[in-house]
Amino acid sequence: MAGKCHTDSMHLSHHHRFSLRIPEPFDFSLTVAKPAGWHWATPRETFGDGFLWRGVRLEGDPVGLKMQAVSDGVEVEAFSKNRLDREARAELEEQVGSGLGAGEDLAGFYRFARDDPILATTVDDLYGMRVGMFDDIFGDTILAILLQMAPMARSDQMMGAVLDLYGTTVWFDGKEVTLWPRAEEIALVDPAELREKAKLGYRADRLVHAAQYLNGHPLSQRELSRLPQEEAARKVTAIPGVGPYSAGIILGGSSLPVDTWSVVFLSELFLGETPENPRKEIPRVVSELTARWGKWSWLAFVYVANDLPELAKTHHLSRIT
Repeated sequence: MAGKCHTDSMHLSHHHRFSLRIPEPFDFSLTVAKPAGWHWATPRETFGDGFLWRGVRLEGDPVGLKMQAVSDGVEVEAFSKNRLDREARAELEEQVGSGLGAGEDLAGFYRFARDDPILATTVDDLYGMRVGMFDDIFGDTILAILLQMAPMARSDQMMGAVLDLYGTTVWFDGKEVTLWPRAEEIALVDPAELREKAKLGYRADRLVHAAQYLNGHPLSQRELSRLPQEEAARKVTAIPGVGPYSAGIILGGSSLPVDTWSVVFLSELFLGETPENPRKEIPRVVSELTARWGKWSWLAFVYVANDLPELAKTHHLSRIT
């Protein structure tokens, strides 16, 4: 498969407007542009002046979104190549609501967090930040694999290369947004091409094998959300190249995605010690914090990871970036 370039942009012109009400507490800016620099869907979305421009796939077809907060929720303008029928519009509204975390029990998490001084600080600092979860298993898999065993700058470089070479670029409302490639596209790529052109190293084989698996065994976040957490984790870890850490990134929920970076600040904040051998300490930290946080583990992790600069003002943290 030949690499693509941004001159291949697909122009989206059909409009559909709708509004969503997201339960309070809800902060639009914190939700779609998290302080740690986490993108909402792909690194190639644009946030500025209170607006977010990004893209999703609706039954495989790209749809552009322009979103802004309004007094009673979020106003969305959707751009598509063809007019959306009633069923497609309903599906899109459900996807966007899920992506904004409309179904999260944030108030319940806040009640839980108030009994923990560190978590209580994070919810004060990031009040109204919802996590959200889009139904894009392969996009989440790309992210999870490219985060493996790499500093953030290296992961960003790999993600940028994958999007440059294989992403789907759409143009709407004067903005260009690039979506993650589809599994069926990467399934046809020679891993050697990914190693050479995208500099993915060993992750190239993992990414292609994951794409081939998902192309033959499709999964959806909606399907996984209806399963017990252990069963959902088994389905996700069946994807080649996806272990417990990557599964935590893909699933969210009560998963705790701890790697050699996060194990240090989690141990220092909550266990009072700096690990001498971070990799060796991951299972113990995961076990102790999962027992401590239970079903709130994912939300607790996201809040702590996004509040590290503030936490570092009052706690000793040897590694926050």
